[in-house]
Amino acid sequence: MVRIFVPINFSEYSINALNYAITLGQKIPSEVTLVHCSAPLMDSDEIAGAEAVSGGAEVSVDYSKAVIEEQLKKLIQSVYKRLSDDQKRNLRIITHLETGYPEDVLVELSKNEDPDVIVMGTKSKGETIKELLGSVTSDVVKNAKVPVLAVPAESSINIEEINNILFVTDFSTSDYRSLHKLVRLITPFETCIHAVHFTTSLPDKYDKMKLEEMRFYCDRTYRNHHINFECITSDNFINSLDQVIADKHVSLIAMTRHKRNVISQIFHPSFSRKILFHTDIPLLVLHE
Repeated sequence: MVRIFVPINFSEYSINALNYAITLGQKIPSEVTLVHCSAPLMDSDEIAGAEAVSGGAEVSVDYSKAVIEEQLKKLIQSVYKRLSDDQKRNLRIITHLETGYPEDVLVELSKNEDPDVIVMGTKSKGETIKELLGSVTSDVVKNAKVPVLAVPAESSINIEEINNILFVTDFSTSDYRSLHKLVRLITPFETCIHAVHFTTSLPDKYDKMKLEEMRFYCDRTYRNHHINFECITSDNFINSLDQVIADKHVSLIAMTRHKRNVISQIFHPSFSRKILFHTDIPLLVLHE
């Protein structure tokens, strides 16, 4: 059984993430846990979202546990209502209420509960530097111990058809583990994985050797999956990324988040953070 955690604050972007998680979960036996974190104060998105779920009724900032449980119950009922009997049999939805800030709670849950993936909504791409540095999703991506799937609020991807996945790789040992986790999650979909290595100079013998090693391994290990391999040379990673997304009709980006020392983090901003705030394609970040 695949265990999926989804933080819910009743905002539009968190509901969008839930819909994505449900699409994943209804195709294989899955347990989806709705995680609600009650902080000392609710922000405007939470209040507006709660009012929408409650039919426009005024929502008090003093949001009691009973009210939260009722809203989550209604949300679960609305999900089950649109599923077929077969889909319902594959899917179990439960709730988990915590007091604290989501960036702290989710990281702690990832250590203690070890879900297969956390599915999170992001507000929008192109946020300011101040918003980027304070992003809950960015913090969870950085610190969680399990895969995190970030789903942009503006994503127009048809989540019923995840046909092409871009897997950004540097052929490291951890990428092999990431591929295994990725394949487990997308097995129900008829999907082609494009494993791409982005480099600023022409691939050397070492790059070519590592590419062929990974190709050989995947051909033997994932015989029922279509996986392509490619090296792309460019001085501009983001432009190259956009071109691949367009050319391959990518519906999901996946990559391993590698640990960096403090100096490296300062001078070389994380690829995952760049992607997270640049594209409206869902991003799955796996950890080495």
